[in-house]
Amino acid sequence: MTLREWIPTWMEAYKLDTIKERSYHQLELLHRKFPDDLMDIELADIKPMHLQAFINQFSKGASKSYMDKMRVMLHALFSAAVDNDLIARDPSAKLRIPQVIEKPRESFTEDEAQTIISFAMRYPYRRIAVAVLVLLFTGIRRGELLGLKWDDLTDNTLSIRRGVYQEGGTALVEDFKVKTSKSLRTLPLMPEVAHLVHTLPHCGEFVFGTKSGTLWHPRNFSRDYGQFFKALREDHPEVRDLSPHCCRHSFATLTLSSGADVRIVQQLLGHSDINTTARYTHPDMNTMQRAVSGMKDSLFPPITDTSRKTR
Repeated sequence: MTLREWIPTWMEAYKLDTIKERSYHQLELLHRKFPDDLMDIELADIKPMHLQAFINQFSKGASKSYMDKMRVMLHALFSAAVDNDLIARDPSAKLRIPQVIEKPRESFTEDEAQTIISFAMRYPYRRIAVAVLVLLFTGIRRGELLGLKWDDLTDNTLSIRRGVYQEGGTALVEDFKVKTSKSLRTLPLMPEVAHLVHTLPHCGEFVFGTKSGTLWHPRNFSRDYGQFFKALREDHPEVRDLSPHCCRHSFATLTLSSGADVRIVQQLLGHSDINTTARYTHPDMNTMQRAVSGMKDSLFPPITDTSRKTR
């Protein structure tokens, strides 16, 4: 049996109906990255050097998270082959994963955030303007925003109880279906943002739904988001056009810069791993300078200017 023949057999036996549909689809995308020369080798003939050569090449264009997913898939594939007596040893057991240097995650600065607020307050299409502010000042994901219903809100909180996903171009929403269990959470709302949200017209069960009361498709949301920033940059070209997910990075950075503990930021973002939160935060030089100055003020006595005599 070749690797090409084993993969669909493994996926049907071990993954189909046992994982979320989008996770299954991700496995399909991953195995399409395998080169033909690797796929056509008999399982018993695949050696560690074959997999190491593949993973070295794959790492050149992959993110760290994508590399981690590929490593997990390879190990699961070959461990199952061992369990089924198709091979004697797991050739992926001692794979060395190349270090992946991730691109810095961009986020809006305080000045950019202030400009976005000012522009949003006068932007004629209030639904997208308020949506941008909610993304920026709660740190929720796009799918969590689009899944919000009116009964998820109080005067000063919002609760994440569902997410919106795309499957084959179709927008799907399901209660308690979110990225991780930690994503189900209740968040505080700034009074100013809460006021804007509550003054949106009620056109259906979704807070950020369409005018006809239906679900706002993620594709259409991204289009309207892009138009918002295109209009903003016509007046303020200094503000960068960053993705909706960068609003999440910005929330993490701005919250941390204001003095919040990173573990509180982790809870606000709904991260299972604090290392993920750390990758979202971008303390600037002013923030780092304030931190160093605070330590200096608590440890050092005032330094007076004294001149020394030279001999």
